[in-house]
Amino acid sequence: MSTDRSIRAWAGRHDQAIFIWIASLILVFLGASLVVIASDDHPMSFLDEHAHYDTALKMHDGELSYRGALYEEEVVDEWACGVGHQAGGLIHGCGDPLLNVRDVTSGQYTSGYIHYPTYFLGAEAFRAVSTAVFGPQSGLTEYRVFSGLLVWLGFAVGGVFAYVLGIRRWGLIAAVTLPAAATSIFVMGTMVTPNSTGPLAGALVAGTGLLWVQRGRGFVWLALASVFAASTAVISSLPVGGFILLIFAASIARARGWQFEGAWRPKFWQALVLGLIVVAPVIAWGRYISATATVSNADVYGPYQLQGWGRVIRGAIQELFAFHSPWTEWNLGMPPSGGPVSVALRAAAGGIPLWVTIAVVGAVVLAVFGVVMKSRGDAGEATGGTGFTADSSLSTVTRVRTFRTHQMLAAGTLLTIVLYPAALRVSNALNFGVEFGIVARYSMAFAPLLVLLALILIPQQRFAIVLAGLGIVGVITTAGVWI
Repeated sequence: MSTDRSIRAWAGRHDQAIFIWIASLILVFLGASLVVIASDDHPMSFLDEHAHYDTALKMHDGELSYRGALYEEEVVDEWACGVGHQAGGLIHGCGDPLLNVRDVTSGQYTSGYIHYPTYFLGAEAFRAVSTAVFGPQSGLTEYRVFSGLLVWLGFAVGGVFAYVLGIRRWGLIAAVTLPAAATSIFVMGTMVTPNSTGPLAGALVAGTGLLWVQRGRGFVWLALASVFAASTAVISSLPVGGFILLIFAASIARARGWQFEGAWRPKFWQALVLGLIVVAPVIAWGRYISATATVSNADVYGPYQLQGWGRVIRGAIQELFAFHSPWTEWNLGMPPSGGPVSVALRAAAGGIPLWVTIAVVGAVVLAVFGVVMKSRGDAGEATGGTGFTADSSLSTVTRVRTFRTHQMLAAGTLLTIVLYPAALRVSNALNFGVEFGIVARYSMAFAPLLVLLALILIPQQRFAIVLAGLGIVGVITTAGVWI
């Protein structure tokens, strides 16, 4: 009998080891792909890469960008004489004596000042280390590789947290691959952009937050993860909103006598702390922008100037009804290398984000509403919400409400995804005097949390296999465009 148990234990350990090796090999493939693409001297991206590169160059010279700062000559030279830009050439070509900063298609004033300096400080530190180890390289390439490192760390950290949370086998593969299964996310690791912090920030917030919920302790780690996310980019801190709403909901439920599963007992002040962490950098950097500005918002943003609050309100309503999935296609951002295999993979990659959204977000939505439906009739089930117990001494029936933490976190996260685009559109109008749509890639930091929630809420192995299959196909088709 003991021999049989030993054999089963040995087999179980080796079975887990196989999946850990698979996840590790996938991470190696992702890392290699990011380095290859980031180093191939492709044109600067439509996604404001020239503005981010300009901010990095200013940081290299010991300066901070500000509203009214002109683009560096090195940016103009890179555009005209170096890798170029996806937007095409400048009015004056390389070597033309008339070539100057006024030729920049987006205008002579950089918009890079809107980003916090955190990412650029890290990029500069990475460039210094890289130069010391490998010798002088292209600054653009070194900054791009730094972005690739951040994105790769996001994928790896998500897998580590999945394992610590008890997610095994195919679920572990899904946790590693799905956050990489969209060009809108992966492309952030191939260019200079603070948005490359999104996958890592999202994984840190998701992992520390879910461990806090699971164990009932460790709020300080969630707070620290939120500090990292909020201090790198506004969009990187968005997943914190789900935990803030969860704490509010739990505070209301506890006041109304609901029971709680496990040892998790949040305090109202914790929601206030998280809210302060998210808002403080926005206020502080906004004051810096106002204090250092030398031109108006209209001078920088031109055609995107605020045309009236009627348009802002219409735009905000539109954002409410346009679901901003973390997984979207960015066709121009990830062109194939030109080989037949690369072209075929790129063609397949275009449809993967929709399937991932259906599988992951759909599962989370069904889990949330499944709890609501079961709570009306099923008593005491693991996925229910309301039970009834009889007290024979009083001849009464007592209604017991149980707070389902993961389902409520899922609901809060979905609500955050729905609400933040409208709030951000209004905020841009108020703070920068501009009016333009909110793009879906701003949601990419939600990817790790949504995947982990889907695997926790629906723990069936068959579902994990489906997610892992989608993730593997997504990784191969998205990250394999260099083949």
